[in-house]
Amino acid sequence: MKTLKVANHWFNDSGDVEIVLLVPIDKSRELRNDLFWYDGNNRPLWSRGTELTDKDVLETHCYKQRKMSSIDDIPNDCFMSMT
Repeated sequence: MKTLKVANHWFNDSGDVEIVLLVPIDKSRELRNDLFWYDGNNRPLWSRGTELTDKDVLETHCYKQRKMSSIDDIPNDCFMSMT
């Protein structure tokens, strides 16, 4: 069952890091961490709006995760993907 959705994602200027913001489809669910950093071949390259299962996310290999508190959590050398 699809439980998560890609709300947004960013790439760094060199294109080797992707940051993904996930939100729960069920608004009553709260995620401990919702911002995930991926690098190199581990980047999932999900498009905005992609719906995922918990298993889909657990099968990826992020190198950092945290709870997003503001847009300032995104490094200055990153840009928002238009897809």
